[in-house]
Amino acid sequence: MATAFPTSVYPKKVSVRPHWSAAQFDNPIDLSTELQLLGGFRFEIDIIMQPMGVVDAADFGAFLQSLAGGSVAFSFNLTPWCPGWSAAPGVRNFIIGTSDVGWDAELAREFGFAFTGIEDI
Repeated sequence: MATAFPTSVYPKKVSVRPHWSAAQFDNPIDLSTELQLLGGFRFEIDIIMQPMGVVDAADFGAFLQSLAGGSVAFSFNLTPWCPGWSAAPGVRNFIIGTSDVGWDAELAREFGFAFTGIEDI
């Protein structure tokens, strides 16, 4: 069960990257680079939050704590951040991209906050 992404603060920007599972190697005969797609696929996202008020910063800090360093997933709707895609990706589950996300509520109130999510497949 994934934790819901907080709705009290809307992200300032979300960068969405599709990531395909592939093997890249040099051909042993002519040394050309070859790429073999292995069929796996996931999304990676960078979320930049806008500056937050005191209450929102406290809520967002609690949300980050609830992710337990990446052992708990969060749900996030990619569709608003992928305009023009022929197939809307919808809501996906992500884990935080690093287990040691630093959090400073004062800085979040002044400058916002950014972190990476990796789709939990």
